Amino acid sequence: MYILPGFTSYQERDGTIIVRSEIYQSEIELSDPDIKKEFYQVTKKGCDELSTPMAKVLHKQKLLVDENEIKDYLDEYRSVLDHTFNAILMPTEGCNFRCPYCYENHIPTTMTRHLFEQILAYLSDQCTKFENIILSWFGGEPTLCADNVIEVGSAINKLHKKYRFHYQSDMTTNGYLLNEKLFRKLYTAGVTRYQITVDGRNHDLTRPHVSGKGTLDVIMKNITSMTKLPKDMDFKIVLRHNILSGDEDFKWYDYLADVIGMDNRFSILVKPVGNWGGDSVKTLDICSNTEKVELVRRHIEYLHQIGLQCCNKSKGPFSNVCYANYPNSMIFRADGKIEKCTVALNHPMNQIGYIDPKLGIIIDQEQQKLWGFHGYRETCAKCAEVTSCMNMRCSKGRIIDGLDCSSCDDFIPRTFLR
Repeated sequence: MYILPGFTSYQERDGTIIVRSEIYQSEIELSDPDIKKEFYQVTKKGCDELSTPMAKVLHKQKLLVDENEIKDYLDEYRSVLDHTFNAILMPTEGCNFRCPYCYENHIPTTMTRHLFEQILAYLSDQCTKFENIILSWFGGEPTLCADNVIEVGSAINKLHKKYRFHYQSDMTTNGYLLNEKLFRKLYTAGVTRYQITVDGRNHDLTRPHVSGKGTLDVIMKNITSMTKLPKDMDFKIVLRHNILSGDEDFKWYDYLADVIGMDNRFSILVKPVGNWGGDSVKTLDICSNTEKVELVRRHIEYLHQIGLQCCNKSKGPFSNVCYANYPNSMIFRADGKIEKCTVALNHPMNQIGYIDPKLGIIIDQEQQKLWGFHGYRETCAKCAEVTSCMNMRCSKGRIIDGLDCSSCDDFIPRTFLR
C-alpha cells in the first residue's frame, strides 16, 4: 500500500495543490482537475500500485511511499544525529539562586583543573570526528565559572575554523551575572544561544538570590542591555516563563514587549512549574494536569496577539528530540560523573561513564545505547510532527520512570490545508 506519509504536507492555493516533502524538500504542483481528484482519493485511501502517471511522479519525488520506504526514509533522516556530538558541561553545581521548584541539591562542587583539562582534550578529539558539534553549558549556574566557559569556547572555536564542522554553543543561565561585558566575551567565545528564566511578577518569589534578595531587576537590566547590541550580532535568547496555577498576568508580556520590541533575536517559552523533585516545590501552587494545557494555551494566544515570538510549538527538524536521546550526547558533571539527562541527576540508570584521573573519559557504550532510538510507533508513519520528534522525545520516562511509551499523546495526523 502506497500512502502519503506524515512528512508529506500539502495545501491548496489559488486552485493548485502544492505537495511537499518535509524531509527531502521536494515539491510538486497539481492543477489539472482530474489529477486533483485522483490526488484527493489517494490521500484518503492510498493506492495498491503505482499505476498512474501522477502516482509514479509522486513516488519518484518520495511524496507517495509504501510503508517499508517510510521507515527507510526516516532512518536516513535520523542519521544526521549519528554525525552529531553534543556535550553538556556543568562546570559547577553550585548556584547563586535558591529557586523553590529546582530539583538540584546545589552542592558547591566545581570542576578541578585536572578534570577540566581532561574534558577539553576529549572535546577537542571529538571535533575531528563529527560533522556537527553542539556544546551546551548548564549548572548549577555556569556563569559562576565564566572563565572556564570562555577558555573551552575559544579552544573549540579555533578547531571549528580548522576543521569546518557545524558548531553551536548554548547556555542555560539565570542571567544574573550576564551583563553586557560578559555577554560580549561569551559571544566572542562562540556562545550564541541562551535560555534565561524570568518568571513575571512572581519572579522574586520563585527565583530569589541565595541572600534572599530579589533578582528580577538585575536580570531585566542585563536583558535590556542585550537588546541594544548591534543587530549584526547573531544570537538567540529564549526567555522562559515558568507559570503557577492561575497565573494570567498577561501585562507581564506587555512589559516584555516594551523591553525587547520586535527584536527577533528574542522569543518566549511558557512552561507550567512541575514537581521536578525536592521538598520546596510543594510549597508552590503548581498547575494540575487538567489546568496546565489550557493555561499555557491562553498565554501563547496572548503572545501572538501582541506580536511577541513564541517558541512553544517549534516544528523544525529534530526540535522536539530530547538531547539525552542523541546517540553521542553526554553530560560532564563537576564531580567527574558522565550522565545523560539533566533532570535525573544521580540516578544509577542515568550514569553512562566517569572520568578516570589517569585513563581519562570512560564511557559504558551499552548504557549509552539504552538512551538512544528505540523504534517507531505505528502512528509515526502518518504523524505530521514526525520529523520534529522521531519518537525520541523523552527516554527518562521509559528508562527511569517506567512509563508505557507505546502510544503518543502528541500524535498529529497529516491534514489538508485549504
